[in-house]
Amino acid sequence: MSVKLPYAIQKLRGGFALVWYEGSQRHRRKLDSRDRKSAEAEARQLWANADTSPWTVGRAVTGYIEALAEDSPPSLQRRIDAWKAMKPFWEKVHPALIDKKMCKEYYEQRGVSAATARYELQLISTSLNFAPKEARLASQAEIWMPPSPPRKVRHLTQDEFELFYSSIKAPHVQLYALIGLYTMARPSAILELRWKQVKFDMEQIEFNQDGRVQTAKIRPTVPINPELLDALLAAFKARQSDYVIDYAGKPIRTVKKAFQAASKRYGKKVTPYMLRHTGAVWAAESGTPMSELAQYMGHDDDKTTQKHYARYSPHYLKKVSNAVRRRPR
Repeated sequence: MSVKLPYAIQKLRGGFALVWYEGSQRHRRKLDSRDRKSAEAEARQLWANADTSPWTVGRAVTGYIEALAEDSPPSLQRRIDAWKAMKPFWEKVHPALIDKKMCKEYYEQRGVSAATARYELQLISTSLNFAPKEARLASQAEIWMPPSPPRKVRHLTQDEFELFYSSIKAPHVQLYALIGLYTMARPSAILELRWKQVKFDMEQIEFNQDGRVQTAKIRPTVPINPELLDALLAAFKARQSDYVIDYAGKPIRTVKKAFQAASKRYGKKVTPYMLRHTGAVWAAESGTPMSELAQYMGHDDDKTTQKHYARYSPHYLKKVSNAVRRRPR
């Protein structure tokens, strides 16, 4: 995912140069860096220091998104889309003016869910913390956010999954759905999965590829069950790229549109992330211990797992219930 920058980096006599336009006038400044990554970092710093305009929310958020664009994380597009919606209200606001009343007015004006508003306001907070000292010091008050709504575990029953699955037309999206259900992996981990991570001899998938540093959202190694193994073997024989999920030989960034189309045919909204919840609920309903489910899902411990899925287990609080006994005389 690319973000349009107000400048460009071009090669110049064995090195690199920062190039920008003021009207029709072209300007160029030679950079000290000798490789592309260093040149990008140097150019970004020079551009930020050369900007003498006030530190508005717009300047802070734009700078944060531009910095993120270098690594192009899966969340980049969501931040870009969020800023487009936020921009009319926040672009020219000075951080020192932000207070609880302004944040509440924004929430009411946007007319979105509490979760969406929290995400957007958090983007402002993160951007200001990322910005240089003069921007951070401009706002001393914490940004108000609406209370976090209780998180719902949206999942499909066995029958609902079959109906939805039959509504998917594209083979690569059908394979995605099976991987999402049986491995409970996050969407980004599935879309970035390469065939070399699928260990057919051991019947395992290593979701954290070599060289990738584990983040808080752990990508575990999980076993492949028989149905998924058959689907993966068939897909491997017909593969056109190094990626497990591809289209016309090229990796894809999202299956959201395909899910929307299948949801329309099915008659109920299903999102890619719902497959993770669905697999977890089914496992809990079958009596899987929360400690094992936590490892399978890549949770640090089973607190999060217990919070969302324990109530679906047939053993949920049974020990407590059975401990309560009347003892009539």
